[in-house]
Amino acid sequence: MKEFAIYTGLRAALFAICFAVLWFALHNWLTVFPLLLIALILSSILSIFVLRAARDRLAGKIETRATKISTRLEQARSAEDDD
Repeated sequence: MKEFAIYTGLRAALFAICFAVLWFALHNWLTVFPLLLIALILSSILSIFVLRAARDRLAGKIETRATKISTRLEQARSAEDDD
């Protein structure tokens, strides 16, 4: 799924950007682990707002795929009942 790869890549890029900004701003005061945790939390919060369009495209693709699968299953069940 192309949309999944795009969304995951954008999340990883947002995390990397947050970590880089925090590293340059706070690496004298904090070690790597707290910076990673702060970057994780910050990127998670930012992704809610920044990646809304990509997330909506991914959700639409998943919904379309789920609808197709459930339609096929329903057709298979009705064909089975007819036999």
